[in-house]
Amino acid sequence: MSAPDDRPPHSRARYWRVPRRRRRWVALVGWTLWMLIALAVAIPAGAYIYLDDTLDAAAPDTPEARAARAATRPVLPGKPTNVLLMGSDTRPDEGDGGRSDTLIFVRMDPKRNLVSMLSFPRDLWVQIPGFGEGKLNSAYSQGPAVTIKTVEELTGEPVNAYVIVDFQGFASLVNAVGGVYLDVDRRYFNENLGTAATNYAPIDLQPGLQKLNGNDALDYVRYRHTDSDYARIVRQQQFLSELKRQTKQLDNLTNITSFRRIFGENIQTSIQNPRRFLGLLELALTAPKDRIARVSIEGYSDSVNGASVERADQSEIDAKVAEWKDPEFVQEADESEKPKTPAETHVTVMNGSGRLLVADRAARLLGDKRYQTAVAGNAPDFDYPSTAVYYRDGFREQARRIASMMGPTATATPLDEGANGNDVVLVVGSDWTGELAAPPPVKESRPPADVVSTTGLVAPIRSGRAGAPGLRPMAPLKVARGSDVRIVRAYRIGGGTGPSAMKVVFRVHVGGAAKYWGIGMTTMENPPIVEGYTGRYTSGGREYFTYYDGRNLQRLLFRSGGVTYWVSNTLTNDLSAKTIEEIAKSMRPLNRAKLPARTTDTPIAVETEGSTP
Repeated sequence: MSAPDDRPPHSRARYWRVPRRRRRWVALVGWTLWMLIALAVAIPAGAYIYLDDTLDAAAPDTPEARAARAATRPVLPGKPTNVLLMGSDTRPDEGDGGRSDTLIFVRMDPKRNLVSMLSFPRDLWVQIPGFGEGKLNSAYSQGPAVTIKTVEELTGEPVNAYVIVDFQGFASLVNAVGGVYLDVDRRYFNENLGTAATNYAPIDLQPGLQKLNGNDALDYVRYRHTDSDYARIVRQQQFLSELKRQTKQLDNLTNITSFRRIFGENIQTSIQNPRRFLGLLELALTAPKDRIARVSIEGYSDSVNGASVERADQSEIDAKVAEWKDPEFVQEADESEKPKTPAETHVTVMNGSGRLLVADRAARLLGDKRYQTAVAGNAPDFDYPSTAVYYRDGFREQARRIASMMGPTATATPLDEGANGNDVVLVVGSDWTGELAAPPPVKESRPPADVVSTTGLVAPIRSGRAGAPGLRPMAPLKVARGSDVRIVRAYRIGGGTGPSAMKVVFRVHVGGAAKYWGIGMTTMENPPIVEGYTGRYTSGGREYFTYYDGRNLQRLLFRSGGVTYWVSNTLTNDLSAKTIEEIAKSMRPLNRAKLPARTTDTPIAVETEGSTP
């Protein structure tokens, strides 16, 4: 195999050196960025001097820590930084390796001002380098360096830095930032009575807007016993989003010494340069919420030697990795990311298969479809069994369409290196048949609403409002199709004489699994749930605030008469944005909650204190 030549094969063609292909195996699970956020709010400008000592305390001089730091790879200035976050019940320097209870692989891209998180089931069955097959979380018992190597081999992506935190550190840091307000989606309860059905961690959380302390937050993010591991991943990522949004408003902690102790005793990190650390924190804090992508692998259940494990098909893994590297957003950051037409797309075509004139033929066929094509000769080698399409910012959709026309095994990948003037680079692989397939139809970007009309919520909300004095409830006249009501809870935030609030928990079945969405309202002045909106618009005399997380609408909110009202999506964002909008726009005061003439009133099952599940 000849070495790559930096000179262009054709002097008049733009040239870009194709990166060598790597295997894209992935196995990860989720954790959160909260420990980084907490540090950022803990360090005012005058306390910068403390950071150096704090990072030293978080980088112990132990064999395990030295090996883990050595396993990380440097990152070039301005390039994305991949940070592996590991949550464990035991620090590796305490003599007991334990297991990584949760992991998250975070891609921080300062150029595009985005943060992307990739999560996998912790019980995913993987190949652990040097130790054979096992569950992903068991790699940590061999030391964090083995986890890093496992992640790198699985993803084909470098780990540039890592952070390890134990459970006590999580609880302490949440307490240190004063707790986190969260709109809990449903009732979480378990009293461990020593029976098989209750033999897991106790938890007692009511649905609705409330401030979670460290222990309650830990119970919430670790819970997974009556739902899936995937649901737990989503809860962890949701908690991250709320923590980031709320701690962004804080200037500092009241006790820097206390924070430094928490950080030094409960967190380990390879990031020892204060300037680099603060650079990552600045991105974590300033990246808009609609530029934070949450990507998760669901996989499927299986067993190995009688033990329950999770597996994921390679096609699902590959798709999620591609989405992690180049996430899709509903609200794009700038004009350069709007979809381009074929006539606006310059495609450089290279031969990666060694077959005669295949690059010329592919360029000619794409030119017939109005793409601006140029042939750049041979790729650095002919080891391309599958066609590869690389693209720069703003050309994702066209790259995907080109890949689809090149065949079912062709892939589309964003450019990590300089594009050198290229919009799209097509490397023709051995799989190409010599003909273009029909491109897929353009998909509707916003799925339609799926709702039914009902007055079934008026009576239960009217009956429950006595528990929330001063609250003027509204009832929706439309709900997501297939929903039933499990809980109608009127309460005071913080108890006692706190602000009045109400939470209505709806259940809807998606793919055979119960999911929960909700309607909330409160008299609380400036509730934290209002902060961090990603957009606003006026319709029907109301001003609505949108809360997108990447491409998903998590919440739609409006205010009226001193009360804040909102509709929340399921944790896994199963309701379309149009469905949530239709529900919010249908909300009316109880004395005016009537359906228009000739509208079918669909009955809805209601339990005011039902189980979930």
